[in-house]
Amino acid sequence: MPDANSERPDDKKRLGLTFHRTFSLMRSAVSQIIRAAAEVELSGKEKLDLKTIKELSSLGSIYIEAMPRYARGSGLLNQKNFLTKFGKCAAKYDPLFDQSGTQWLMHYHLSAPQGPGALFWSELISKRFYPGSVFTADEIVDQIGNFIWKIENKPPSERAVRSTATVLLGTYIKLECLGKLQLLELMDSGRYRVCEPNPAPVWAVGYALIDFWEAFFAGRVGIGLDTLRESEFPKLFMLGRTELDDVLQALQEIRYVDVYKTAPPHQVLLLRQDRETLLNKLYGAD
Repeated sequence: MPDANSERPDDKKRLGLTFHRTFSLMRSAVSQIIRAAAEVELSGKEKLDLKTIKELSSLGSIYIEAMPRYARGSGLLNQKNFLTKFGKCAAKYDPLFDQSGTQWLMHYHLSAPQGPGALFWSELISKRFYPGSVFTADEIVDQIGNFIWKIENKPPSERAVRSTATVLLGTYIKLECLGKLQLLELMDSGRYRVCEPNPAPVWAVGYALIDFWEAFFAGRVGIGLDTLRESEFPKLFMLGRTELDDVLQALQEIRYVDVYKTAPPHQVLLLRQDRETLLNKLYGAD
């Protein structure tokens, strides 16, 4: 498997350090962006731009810059600001992005090593977000700063890094952001602790598995089960071995995968790459 920490696909198109313009991901604001994108597509206009967002939403000038970036980083919009399949289904069945499956997929896209979220976001999630992990805001600031320095070969602005750390942590703490996932809590000591969240819906995990497979195992029908277990994928959903096996069993029952455990090395075969069916199952539209 390619090293998830090496150069990922389309790294140059990923979100930068200050893409957020000092705001955490606000679901209500992103919802307005997605509604505007849907209106643009229905009207036949060429694309969603800042002028159109201003006309079709009540968002302020800085939100208009930041929230479309969050929408792209969350996998709801593509690089050209058109709705993705996930974006279309979420807009139709969960327009406020209130369901856990929607929020888990937003988290997945923001955090996956292959993008489209920011590289530093993926770095923080992969290194820090596991149940029981405890850290301070200053440790997150240092980690982001060191990571940006390493990949850009120059020290970033301390103010920008501190703002970015606040934004990332706030995204997982505030209920109006992705706080309902209960991935993170702020302790009385002022430190942060990663929680044991409620499991992500199996169909959301299945959708993400296809996306991850296409990025890292493209062209391969089968991979070793241990290869999948040891990849970044289960970490993004905080899946242990048993939880991952349960997901694979559910996907096997609907003929999306086959899992062979009769003799080592155990194998996983991807039989289908149809994401839309899994999205429909996620939203009860199948």
